[in-house]
Amino acid sequence: MTDFSAPGVSGLGLPALDWGEVFHMGIRVTDLEAAQRELTDSIGVRWTTPATIPMKAWAPGTGFQSYDLTISFTTEGPVHIELLHGSPGGYHDVSNGGAGLHHIGVWVDDVAKVNQELVAQGYTVELAGDTPEKGYGSFTYVRSPGGVLFEPESGLHGSKERFERWYAGENLF
Repeated sequence: MTDFSAPGVSGLGLPALDWGEVFHMGIRVTDLEAAQRELTDSIGVRWTTPATIPMKAWAPGTGFQSYDLTISFTTEGPVHIELLHGSPGGYHDVSNGGAGLHHIGVWVDDVAKVNQELVAQGYTVELAGDTPEKGYGSFTYVRSPGGVLFEPESGLHGSKERFERWYAGENLF
């Protein structure tokens, strides 16, 4: 059996990649409230108040698109579960790839730098907060050569603290 574990990682705290800290697993769902109930009943997790975000995101080949995205995170961590429900026709709409495990969210300090490094290793950018010329914005979705979708997300400018307050019961925005 091959050992894929990182040296020195004991399983406590946030799992780390050499380019960031894993902080959530994103699951695309057809019904956010039903998925919350199902996971609460099956594994006993609690949820943040759902937040609807008016998205304006950039994708290679298509440019910018606007749509609504509703998300909710488990309050338990350190690796949280994120449920995503996108409006019809948007990137996160379940008709665009189906429901199920979608991505691994990773806190990073420099989205542009991380994406440049990952693209140089064969990763492909699928979606971003802005164009490459503008540093991709505060997040991207980038697919590994093996097919795993990662979300490098900026942990700067109070983002981590805002999420911590959300996990504790405050509103995200």
